[in-house]
Amino acid sequence: MTTLDPSLDLFEEIERLKIERKAITLGHYYQDPDIQDLADSLGDSLDLARAAKAADDSDVILFCGVHFMAETAK
Repeated sequence: MTTLDPSLDLFEEIERLKIERKAITLGHYYQDPDIQDLADSLGDSLDLARAAKAADDSDVILFCGVHFMAETAK
């Protein structure tokens, strides 16, 4: 089991990893508020599909939604 350093700011770490991995984060409206705060783009399924299509300069697309949305982006 992995334990987290309690002094680690998860929001800062996620932002650092997004830059390092050239990632974009897409969050659906029904996700938790913390996930919505981290999202580069927030919307419904159609909005996020459009954002994924436009993410040409990203190496990684992190979909915070449902499985079929990630499969569509792939």
